[in-house]
Amino acid sequence: MNRTLEQVLTDPISQALNPAGKQFMEARELPLELNPFAKYGIKIVALIPFSTFPHIKTVAAWQMMLEDFKNGLYKDKHTIVIDSSGNTAHAVARLARAFGFQKVKAVMSSDVPESKTAILRAFGDFVDVRHAAKPAETAREEGEKPGHYHLNQYGHMGNLRAHELYTGPEIVRSLGGDSSKIAAVAIAMGSAGTVAGVGRFFKRAHPETTILGVRPVLGEQVPGARDEKKIKSVVTLPWEESVDCLQEVTRKESFARARQLWSSVEPQPGPTSGLAWGGLEHLMKGYSPVRLAALSGRYAAFICPDDGRFYSGPMLAELDPDQGTV
Repeated sequence: MNRTLEQVLTDPISQALNPAGKQFMEARELPLELNPFAKYGIKIVALIPFSTFPHIKTVAAWQMMLEDFKNGLYKDKHTIVIDSSGNTAHAVARLARAFGFQKVKAVMSSDVPESKTAILRAFGDFVDVRHAAKPAETAREEGEKPGHYHLNQYGHMGNLRAHELYTGPEIVRSLGGDSSKIAAVAIAMGSAGTVAGVGRFFKRAHPETTILGVRPVLGEQVPGARDEKKIKSVVTLPWEESVDCLQEVTRKESFARARQLWSSVEPQPGPTSGLAWGGLEHLMKGYSPVRLAALSGRYAAFICPDDGRFYSGPMLAELDPDQGTV
C-alpha cells in the first residue's frame, strides 16, 4: 500500500517515534564511587535515550525510512528487509506499517540474545526472523526479490544524519545547553552511525569535545557492537572523519560495567553502555594530572543505547555472582 507523507506523519506509531521536537535524552551523573576523576571536578554522565524511545536505534530508523520514503524508494514495495543485531530491526518493525509495508524480514546473526529475537517473533507473521552466518549478504540477496527493499543501515547516510540532527543537540541540551562544558562523549560502535553523526555535530558545535569510538577487543563479541574486523567488513559510512580516538574493551568488562551501572543508573543500561563507559574511563586514565585538572567543571559522557533487561541471560552466563557488583 503506497501511502502519502501526511499519512506517514500522522500515524500514531510515527508520532510516538519521530524524534523531531522531542527531548529524548536524559543525563544520569555517576556517583563518586564510580567516578575516579571526581577529585579533579570532572562529572561522568550516562546518557539515557530509552526512557522515551525503546533504544537509540529508533532515531536512526526513523530518519532512514523517512528519507527513503521521500525519495520514492518504497513505491510498490511490500516487504522491507533489515540486517540487524536487534534494535534496528525492532525499530523498523514498529515503523513498517506506518510507511506502508506489509511484511518485515529481519536477518540476524546467531549471537543476538533470544530475548531480543523473541520480541520480533512476537509480531507474528508480520515479521519474518531468520539467522544467517553473513547477515548483510543475506539481506542484500533478499532485498533483490520483487517487492522487497533492503534498508542498509551500515551505508545509509540517513543513519548518520539522524544523530547529527537529533542526538548531538540532545546531548548538549541534557547536559545543560553549553557544548563547551562537554569534554568528551564516548559511543559504542556497531553500525557507526551514532558516533559518526554525533561527531559531525560536535565538529561544528564545539570541535574541542573529544569524540571517542569504543569497540570490542578484536575477536570478542558484545551484543550490538562490532570489533575492528567486523566494522570493516560491513560498514561503509564515513565515520573516521568524525571520531577523534578509539578504545577497545573486553566483552567481560563490558558486561561487568553494565552490572555496575545497575546500582546507580535508572533505567538499567545494557552491555554496550558498559563498553562505552569502559572506553571512556580507559581514555581518561591515560590523561596527565595537568590535563585532568584543566577539565574541572566539565562533563565526560557516554551514551547508553538500550535497556539492560534484554541481556539478563548473557549477563548470567558471562559473569560470576560477584563480578560487577558495587
